[in-house]
Amino acid sequence: MLIDFHAHVFLDKLAAGAVSSLAQKAGLTPFADGTVSGTKKLMAEQGVDRFVSLNIAVAPRTQKNVNEFAVSLLQDEMIIPFGSVHPDSEDALTELERLRDAGIRGIKFHNEYQNFYVDDEKAFPIYEKCTELGLIMLFHGGADRGFAPPVKTAPFRMRKVANRFPEAKIVVAHLGGQAMEEEAVDQLADTNVWVDTSFAAMCVSAEKGEEVIRAFGEDRVLFGTDCPWDTPVHTVQWLESMTFSKQVLDKVYYENALKLLGERK
Repeated sequence: MLIDFHAHVFLDKLAAGAVSSLAQKAGLTPFADGTVSGTKKLMAEQGVDRFVSLNIAVAPRTQKNVNEFAVSLLQDEMIIPFGSVHPDSEDALTELERLRDAGIRGIKFHNEYQNFYVDDEKAFPIYEKCTELGLIMLFHGGADRGFAPPVKTAPFRMRKVANRFPEAKIVVAHLGGQAMEEEAVDQLADTNVWVDTSFAAMCVSAEKGEEVIRAFGEDRVLFGTDCPWDTPVHTVQWLESMTFSKQVLDKVYYENALKLLGERK
């Protein structure tokens, strides 16, 4: 079984423009077209059984539409959609309740696109509400190729959130900090956060990746690709070039995801 905990899809009418714009901004080449059908086809061909679709409310005015799209994906058995809220939205807290009641199980934050530092206390009521509702919070971790420093979700900032909300279900993408892996280990390995492997196969050596995974522990690492920016096959190859046993890889591939989602195989 294989669960990709970090992928992105868009409404069909928006997918081409969104993928093209993001690719140009970050200097990346997409491996999928960003549509639901195109992404599902790629995932199925490359052995993925289910994947988490991450949506981002880049501004308060986009929050409703982003989340309506997320809710619409609940009917697809292959997709586990996450919603998103913006800290400047007046109804962010009630939106979290609506999403939870609809069946959404997680919230995506990308602090660069949403333009706030992860440890800005204006977002703390949202984190508290997510914790109360049992919603997973998945944060972009570390740098982003499309944005200049300072990094809004640097590991030292993420640590403040983790320490403030020890009961929260927190996932920090990109091994805890894209282009900041060593700081991620120093700042986050001893906290409550989980990490995913999204995009790591594109920019982190297998040797360094294995060090990071061992530092966080086999029970807190989730398989993720960041599709359309990487593929399941490439990420699996990267992981299997390491020295982990099949038992450990199975935890990364799906067991940890099921545990975090509160499911059984």
